[in-house]
Order: sequence, then structure tokens, then C-alpha cells
Amino acid sequence: MKTKKKGGRRLKRDWRRKIDVTDVDTYLDEKRLEERIGDPFSEKKDEELFHIDTSGKKKKSLKPKKKSLNAPLKCLSSLQSTSAIPPLAQRSVKKYKKINKTDDDFDKNIKPLRKSIIKKKEAKELNKILKSKVKTLQLKENSSKDLFDKDLWTSYREPGQRKDKLIKNVIKWLPSEVLNHNAKVLPKLSNKKMSHPSQSTCSAEDMKCPHPGLSYNPTIEDHVSLLANIAEKETELIKHEAHINRVTQNLFKQVSKDKHEQMIIEELTEGLPGFTDNSDKEVVEDTSEFKAINPPTTRDNQKTTKKRKIQRRLRNEERQRMNAKIEKKKVSDLYRLRYINKELDELENSTNKKKLKRLQKRQINNVSTRRLGTNKFTESLDAFALPKDLKGTLRETEPQGNIFKDCFESLQKRNILSVGKKQLKIHKKKVQAFMDPAFKVTPDMLAKYSV
Repeated sequence: MKTKKKGGRRLKRDWRRKIDVTDVDTYLDEKRLEERIGDPFSEKKDEELFHIDTSGKKKKSLKPKKKSLNAPLKCLSSLQSTSAIPPLAQRSVKKYKKINKTDDDFDKNIKPLRKSIIKKKEAKELNKILKSKVKTLQLKENSSKDLFDKDLWTSYREPGQRKDKLIKNVIKWLPSEVLNHNAKVLPKLSNKKMSHPSQSTCSAEDMKCPHPGLSYNPTIEDHVSLLANIAEKETELIKHEAHINRVTQNLFKQVSKDKHEQMIIEELTEGLPGFTDNSDKEVVEDTSEFKAINPPTTRDNQKTTKKRKIQRRLRNEERQRMNAKIEKKKVSDLYRLRYINKELDELENSTNKKKLKRLQKRQINNVSTRRLGTNKFTESLDAFALPKDLKGTLRETEPQGNIFKDCFESLQKRNILSVGKKQLKIHKKKVQAFMDPAFKVTPDMLAKYSV
């Protein structure tokens, strides 16, 4: 038999554990159902359930509903209670009696004056303190009255004012970040345009105007200038290739194939008995265990006083010579002051030239094409004809260049298309064939497909 659990009877908390609360739970469940579904139909009148439709069909207005500015904010909805159930019992709150303050005791910090005798100086100082405190209190009362008289959000537009002038005249105190953030609600506030990185094209021209020397019957000057431009480009390319070879290939030692193989064999066969050369000289090594770096002096090798005097004299002479050199340099530096200005000017010129070069490089980088893919854009050389190939008529001239190719290169140059490579082979995926185990295979079929 299970024994009944005995609860405590000492405190109110222990008595509450025994109380049955099922009637309260049922009442709350019924209230929740009413909130979701509504009151039962038996309690409702016919007028609430049905109505007589006398008006015809009205056309729906296509105008969107305006959001009322006086509506409560959504962010404060979590603080409001959503249940329609009234609280079962209100908490008992301690009520304090309100003490009507008189004008005399306006501040707790000011202590009332005693009836004892006070000197004139002290009385004047106390009066000054009291007057200053009264003034501060009056200022606070006046400032609190005029704080929130004007509502910014209801009367932000003055009568007869245009919407375009709203930003300039009224909302000057709003920063640009706030205006851009609220651009969805008030699209007039921001003039910012979205820019995509793929849309940033190069500032190069759409199509270059061809050089006058490319015509079928050019003048001598135009043809010579065209050939000179092409020769300059070629020399720049040759210089660039030579620089790369000098930096990479020429830095390292070049060895022939036979010599390289011989060096590898020598390294591998070093120390083997059959491959050692007897021509090498045998190095005589000392077998002694200890050998001093500075061996001890003997009486014969000892320095005499004469030798030491000579060494001291030589050291002093060398020191004097060095000091004389330093003083001589100081004098020469004084005479050299007039040349320092020239050196400073040269330094300034060189720094200015470097700055100009950097600026030009930045400008070229901003204008030039950027790499969109793996391959870099390389501009093709202009087509040209040698003086002997020039003809007088259009029929005899050979066609040079391609208009479609030039248009395609201009798109790549202006960062509209990414640079690709020529696909000489068509890369197809190899299809793997296999037999389904459920398929019936006959010997005729095997013979036919040579399986």
C-alpha cells in the first residue's frame, strides 16, 4: 500500500500545494477559446450574425492605404499585453500619503535658520545662496513647460511648401546616413544611386579613329609616322623581354647536359672504393688532443721595453692623425655650405619628378582596363603595309584587319567582356556505357555488338 504524502502546515506556501486549481485552469482555457473563436452563436443576436445588403458592388480604390503617423510603434508591441483576460487579483500596493509642500520648504538641502543671533555678514551670504537656488528652480520650471510644445513629425511641412524643398528648409539637422537608411519610406530624401562592380566600365573610347597612314593611298608623312609608332611599340616589347631574361635566366648559372650528368655521377659515387681518385693530396692532420689558439710566451719571445715604447708611440701618432683629419673635415664642411643649397634643390626636383610619375601612373591605372578574369587584356598591334606593298587603286589593295575583331577588342578593353582563350578542341565528356543486370542478353546480341 502506498502511503499518503503529508504536506507541511506551517507556512502559507505549504497550504497552497494542497489546493485544487482545476476550476481556474478550465476558466482560463474557456477564455482563450473565446479569444480565438469568439463568443458562441447561441448567445449572439441575429443582427450581429446577419445583415441586409442594400448597396451594390463598390469598386475597390487602387490607392494604397496611408500609414497613420499617430499609430503606436511596432517596436513597443512586445511590451504590451496581448491577453484579454483580466487579472484575477490585484497586488496590494502600499500607499503613501502625499505631503503638500509649501513655498517655504522648496528644497531639502536648505536648512531652516535657527533663532539664535547671527552676524550681518553671515545673514547676507545665506540670503545670496537662497536667492540663487530660487532662480535655478524657476528656470527649471519654465524650461520644462516649453520642451515638447512642437511635434516635429506631424508639422514637418509648412503650409504652401513644396515637397522638393523639404530637405533644404526643414530636415537640415538629419545626417546623410539616416536619410539613405530611410529612403524606402521617403524616397525623395536620397538621391543616391546604386552602383554594381560589374558595371564599372573603363573610360576609354568606344572605337579608335584609325591612323591616316592606314588609308590605301596615304601621304608620305602619315605613312612614315605610322611606321615610327609601330617601331616604338616593337622596341618597347623587345626591351621588356630582354629585362625579363636578364632578371630570370641570366641570374642563374647555365650548365650543359653532359656536364650536369657528370656532376650528378660524381656526387653519387663519392666515397665508394672503386671510384676514388689517388691524385688527391693527403692532408696531414695533427693527432694531438689539445691545441692552444694563443700559445704561451717564453722568455725568448717576451716583448722588450723598447718594443712596447715603439708600439705606444705609433698608437699615439695614429690617434693624432685621425683627430687632424676630423678637424680638417669640419673646415671643409664650412666651405661646402654654398654647395648644399644646390644639392637641396636637386633633391626637391627629383622628389617632385617622382611624385608626378606616381600621379601619372595612378591616372593611367584608373583609365586603363582591369582584369576581370584569369587572362590579361593585350592590345593587338595596328595593321600596316610597307612602302613597296602600297597600291594606287582599291582593287589592287589587300584587305587588312577585321572590323568585328576591333569591336570585340573594344568591349574587352572597356571591361564589358572578360578576356578568354581560343578553344581549339571541343571538350566532350566521355559517356560510360554499362549493362543493366535486369536486361536479358542473347548470344545474337553479343555477336552483333562484338561484346
